[in-house]
Amino acid sequence: MPLKTVTRRDRVVAMIIETLPPGATGGSTIFGPGGMLDSLGLVSFLADLEYKLSEEFDRAVVLASEQAMSRSRSPFRDVAALAAYITELLEK
Repeated sequence: MPLKTVTRRDRVVAMIIETLPPGATGGSTIFGPGGMLDSLGLVSFLADLEYKLSEEFDRAVVLASEQAMSRSRSPFRDVAALAAYITELLEK
């Protein structure tokens, strides 16, 4: 049986879920209607996640930037959107 290759995106999703409050899953809504976090919780979560990302990938990652805020759909709405956004930043 072949071993599954863990991709960068898989690692990012795992880090997001580990950083969110208990009970979070890959389909969890992070911020917005029905989200797990309010605005203060989002700020704290993003700071913790930025630290973990910098440790894991050995580079600074700024999540709450003008680039993120200017998008028509928030990258902070759910786990999948945030993972896609972080992966995009890491590929630059």
